[in-house]
Amino acid sequence: MASVAARFTDTLARMFLRDALITKTHDLSAHFRRIEMAFPWLKGVGVSAGDKVQLRVPGEGMRTYTPYRFDDAAGVVSFLAYVHGDGPGARWARAVEAGHRVRVFGPRGSLALSRMSGPVVLFGDETSFAAAASLAALRSRAPSDVGFVFEASSASESAVIIRELALPNVALVEKTAGDGHFEELEKRLREKLSPSTQLVMTGRAQSIQAMRGALKSPPVSYTGQKVKAYWSVGKTGLD
Repeated sequence: MASVAARFTDTLARMFLRDALITKTHDLSAHFRRIEMAFPWLKGVGVSAGDKVQLRVPGEGMRTYTPYRFDDAAGVVSFLAYVHGDGPGARWARAVEAGHRVRVFGPRGSLALSRMSGPVVLFGDETSFAAAASLAALRSRAPSDVGFVFEASSASESAVIIRELALPNVALVEKTAGDGHFEELEKRLREKLSPSTQLVMTGRAQSIQAMRGALKSPPVSYTGQKVKAYWSVGKTGLD
């Protein structure tokens, strides 16, 4: 049975959300799927790096994705779905096919990556790859100005996606039981940060919290920080 929150969201959806058409899907690996959608109202408008789009999963409420490829002239946007577990977002991403329609809200601002100047280091996990790809595309003329540190459930599978997205300057750390990989994550972050670098922290809330604390002792110098948790252990539907 749908929750009260989901029923309320469904009511709002009928009033405020707009239709998009799934035009193409492609399985990149066992747990990653590229989903392409047509947004007719976006023709000539554009999408900014770091924006988010919220999709209505019937009976479950909204799920949030980051566009990573945009064709402004055609009004076509591509997403990268990390399909894991059996949550409502994973079930939707696993089942959706070309020709399906979906109700959406956005794109709208989230990380505002296009407003950042100077070198940027992005920290995250598999759920951060789309945001990383949008940042890399934005800085394609100066790839040395961006760097990435990811924790991953499977380093080998994530490496395939990182190559597919052509992400530069990546440090990839595989998760271990009990978060024993945090020491290596901290080391990799410290190697990439400098007094002129801005830090963007995304992905799992618990990892963000741990790394923010670790970088304070001893303190590492960087110019600024943006934080956007995409998910948290024990919670669903985190925006």
